[in-house]
Amino acid sequence: MMKRYSAIAAALILPFALTACMQGGESASEINAEDFKDPVAGEVAEGSLDGTTMTFVSWGGGFQDGQTKAFSEPFAKQSGAEVLSDGPTDAAKLKAQVDSGNVSWDAINASPTQNAANCGTLFEKLDLSLIDTSKIPEGTPQGDCYLPSLVYVYGMFYDADKYGDNPPTGWKDFFDTDKFPGTRAVEGRPSATAGTFEAALLADGVKPDDLFPLDTERSLKKWDTIKKDVKYWQTGAEQTQMAQAGEADMIFGWSGRIYEANQNGSNFKPVWNQGFLASDTFSIAKDSPNKIAAHAYINYALGAKQQAEMAEATSYSPVNVDSKPKFEGEAKEFNVTRPEVLDVTLPQNAEYWGKNQEELYAAWGDWLNK
Repeated sequence: MMKRYSAIAAALILPFALTACMQGGESASEINAEDFKDPVAGEVAEGSLDGTTMTFVSWGGGFQDGQTKAFSEPFAKQSGAEVLSDGPTDAAKLKAQVDSGNVSWDAINASPTQNAANCGTLFEKLDLSLIDTSKIPEGTPQGDCYLPSLVYVYGMFYDADKYGDNPPTGWKDFFDTDKFPGTRAVEGRPSATAGTFEAALLADGVKPDDLFPLDTERSLKKWDTIKKDVKYWQTGAEQTQMAQAGEADMIFGWSGRIYEANQNGSNFKPVWNQGFLASDTFSIAKDSPNKIAAHAYINYALGAKQQAEMAEATSYSPVNVDSKPKFEGEAKEFNVTRPEVLDVTLPQNAEYWGKNQEELYAAWGDWLNK
């Protein structure tokens, strides 16, 4: 199903010593290591983390609310751990924690680009002896420091009330403010999402097979053509808010966030054509004080039931081959693992973005500030 991703081979990681880390309110020596051997996705031994307090970090808004209900609350009830929430995920904040030696984050929902660029420095290498990865769809992005947490599309969404009789059909239309007048909402953070430069290049006539290496200068010249019509979002929650408030006519954003807005009265439609098929990730903060608990949390969240509940709450597609979410109504349209979506989308090139992150972020940041 996910064969169109460019897989990142996961290396074999030597298990870290369970006795070497601290687990919140109790020492590792007080945690029964046997409870975490031979993991099964979606399961955690009852009471195995009694007395532990850990923190799960994600993007906020309805998205993180869905994760709390599908992952954190049942995990806490079963394991005995107290699971705190924080966010949004921010590499700069994590770096400040790591540099200060005072890390408070544990399990983190991040992006493959962040993980690939900072593996071993801001993110721990995962101990796969503590996580059951057997149910993860073949070909989904994963690396030494991350596993997929969900699948979505980073793409174009338009206000059907404004463009309903003449809807845009691709990136060329997104950049054509004469034919499709109106405000565009795009990412306002220097840490651009993979696909940001690619969209402008596609609109400028570059073929998908010729996108890499990215011509950032050409891309930014294309972005210049609509800059006066652009508004900016900083978080996924802001995408939802902008759609609900009618602050943008087209949004270059994340499918689940637009679905969330539509559940609250918006009427935005997706343009799947050449959208970027993407994955969020599960990862662990470097020097997390709760490494065992964080691994257990990720293993639990990868369960079929948990993934289905998260998918039903948010429309994001699951990363467990046995997960069968009951999508109803509009959620069916926003299920991005349907063949008709997979056939027309492009995979995010997280590996390229990870290797060239500094250059790409600097270029986008300079454009935002000029």
